[in-house]
Amino acid sequence: MKSLQNPALKKIAVVFGAVLLSGCAGMQLEKARMIEPKGDEFSVALNKEYLRLSELEFLEGDYKDSDNFALRAMQAANNQPPAPEALEARNLPAAHKGELAQARRELVEVMGATATKKVPVNAAQAQAAFDCWMQEQEENFQPDDIARCKADYMAAMNAIRLAMAPAPAAAAPAPAPKAPQRMAATYTVNFDFDSDAITPKASAIIAEAGMAIDEMKAGTIILSGYTDRAGPASYNMKLADRRAKSVLGALDIRSRMKVAGKAEIKVYGENNNLVKTEDGVKEPENRRVKIEIIR
Repeated sequence: MKSLQNPALKKIAVVFGAVLLSGCAGMQLEKARMIEPKGDEFSVALNKEYLRLSELEFLEGDYKDSDNFALRAMQAANNQPPAPEALEARNLPAAHKGELAQARRELVEVMGATATKKVPVNAAQAQAAFDCWMQEQEENFQPDDIARCKADYMAAMNAIRLAMAPAPAAAAPAPAPKAPQRMAATYTVNFDFDSDAITPKASAIIAEAGMAIDEMKAGTIILSGYTDRAGPASYNMKLADRRAKSVLGALDIRSRMKVAGKAEIKVYGENNNLVKTEDGVKEPENRRVKIEIIR
């Protein structure tokens, strides 16, 4: 076969190849969702954690990493849990390699000390959080996400160490009184005009709300949808409903709990505005969904 000598034809071939490759990305998540996990408690928990990471990356448009986490979820679902990701698998900034190498050594050490049997859920959380930390550190442009993954790893490792620590020889002194646990929390998510799309700012607020749901072990979550007074009232009721459901979907991914089973949606449309206005007025503060979390 003759080679392509025409520069224009070469360029077309390269572009066409790139399109084909990109079209294949992001297809593993749906496959992973279809697999019923089997095996021990660690494998089942690890499958759940990797699925959550895959869904988060898919929502952010990072289909390559979504596929990577989905493939690892499928391994765990088939009772063949993968090891924590190797440092060589990521192009990590030199300044962070030492810290991540130490973290991986500590993770592998507790895994070898039967953490996967004694505290399987914590072990799965630690491994997934480490892989999340690696992935975000490789990208190295979302400091909040890096900090979140690292904090999740540290929290899971602390729980593992505490559970696996040898019993003290003598009775320990009484622990300090715990800080009072939150019984309720409220968050507000705002929207662009005539839109139910989650903005980056809204996504950060939803992430905080998701952590609060987990921390409080929420029993009830009320999502109240509102609009401003621009447009017909009947249309605004439907828009407010879409906004509330959009927040519900995002919360269900951010939280480790099944939010949909605990959520109650209330739709107010252009009624009960936060900022009182005349009919027809566009007001950003009124385009919102209020999240009420109750323990």
